[in-house]
Amino acid sequence: MKPIIPHGFSRHWHGVGIAFFAAVAAQAQTQVAFQVDTTSYGTPASVAIAGTFNGWSTNANPLVNVTGNIWSNTVTITDPTGTIEQCKFVADGNYESIPNRQFKLGTGTQVLPLETWNVNDWPAPTNQVTFQVNMTAQVFLGAFTNGDPNGSITVAGDFEGPWDGTSLGGLTASQWDNGLVLTNNPLAGGTSSNIYSGTYAVVGFPGSTTVQYKFRMNGSLENPASTGGTNRQAAITSANQVLPLVDYNDISIYDLVQSPIAVTFSLFITNGTLDDGDYAFQKGLDTIYINGDFLGWWSWGLGGGPAADQMVEVGDSDVYTNSFVIPRGNSIYVNYKYSLDGIDDENGPQTNHIREIRSYGPAYMFPQDVWSWTVLQPGNGNPYPDPGITPTNIVEPDFGSLAIGAPSGGQIPITWLGRPGVVLQNNSSLTGEVWNTNNGTDAAMSINWPNSGSAQFFRLMKKQ
Repeated sequence: MKPIIPHGFSRHWHGVGIAFFAAVAAQAQTQVAFQVDTTSYGTPASVAIAGTFNGWSTNANPLVNVTGNIWSNTVTITDPTGTIEQCKFVADGNYESIPNRQFKLGTGTQVLPLETWNVNDWPAPTNQVTFQVNMTAQVFLGAFTNGDPNGSITVAGDFEGPWDGTSLGGLTASQWDNGLVLTNNPLAGGTSSNIYSGTYAVVGFPGSTTVQYKFRMNGSLENPASTGGTNRQAAITSANQVLPLVDYNDISIYDLVQSPIAVTFSLFITNGTLDDGDYAFQKGLDTIYINGDFLGWWSWGLGGGPAADQMVEVGDSDVYTNSFVIPRGNSIYVNYKYSLDGIDDENGPQTNHIREIRSYGPAYMFPQDVWSWTVLQPGNGNPYPDPGITPTNIVEPDFGSLAIGAPSGGQIPITWLGRPGVVLQNNSSLTGEVWNTNNGTDAAMSINWPNSGSAQFFRLMKKQ
């Protein structure tokens, strides 16, 4: 059996008497009638229509003054049927100042409604969009309770309320208010009852309209990490659209410590190692501390930190360790740094170690750290992805590094960098839609695969 990790591959199709034909779709010939009332502009000497269908040319498709301030003309557009076209009217070489007008290209003859200069009142289609959010982490933290009559999960955004006719993203009185109600299925099994969803009408043109939104928990807007706290966005692509399931605030249950776990930190530092101010560590005289988010980031200062946060040397090994119980509900991402005598001197402010607790417990040992000011110098080894020589956070990768070893004793070793919520999956074909999840690989780092049977592809997948 040959295991295969899908990282760049090719497929060769063999057959006899198979012919492949490429068909070129015939372009549509749609006659589109444009008409505009320029009364609010004045009396222009010339009016034209410019848009995506003519390269935004201001003179390719002039309009004719029909009567008074009404200008009109019919334009032949050869784009495929269903294309979302954008355009503006142009008077005396001046574009309208409103956002681009949009319409969906039809077939045959298409007469667009009479427009008013600088007012966009062409009707946009109404799309049914399903929003969904996973509240499992918030339920676990006690921040939200399913079934609480005083609780609510809603979605708020720029799509709420009736389209006001001035622009596709124009604000209305109801936008970004308390939001539209999302509901869950209390009878769903497991954590499925923590998924809240709702389908609502979004007015806009598929392929060109972008909706901005956030979820609200008990009235408070979320602060999603994936966007840096800014709005979530989704492009409208079809009349019936289901947006991907996301975690509230982008915090997954697997990003949280499930039960108290004893985590051991270790630091290798030799006598004479320099801090970021070129002070040389004096073994036996200086005290090494650890500080971090799990310790509340106590205040730096010469004279030391809490005694409980001192790192203790193991024999005469130049390795200093300490263990701390990380409580239930804490993030598995631990942000910390070391100190000589209580000063923020390992590598300057805001330049920390960030590691992940990769086990469900009851104990876990972080890989050994090296005083980071030392490892950032040219020519020194670095246990993390190389950040160069500029002081920066030293961050572990989330998960990955999937690799296979040499077969031995009828088994093939497969290793990876794992974490809670990440599992190993296999499939006998890359075209197969269903991947098998190997039970027991959640938070694991390796597995021995039988060296028999058909070839297999492997991947790592984070559960939601």
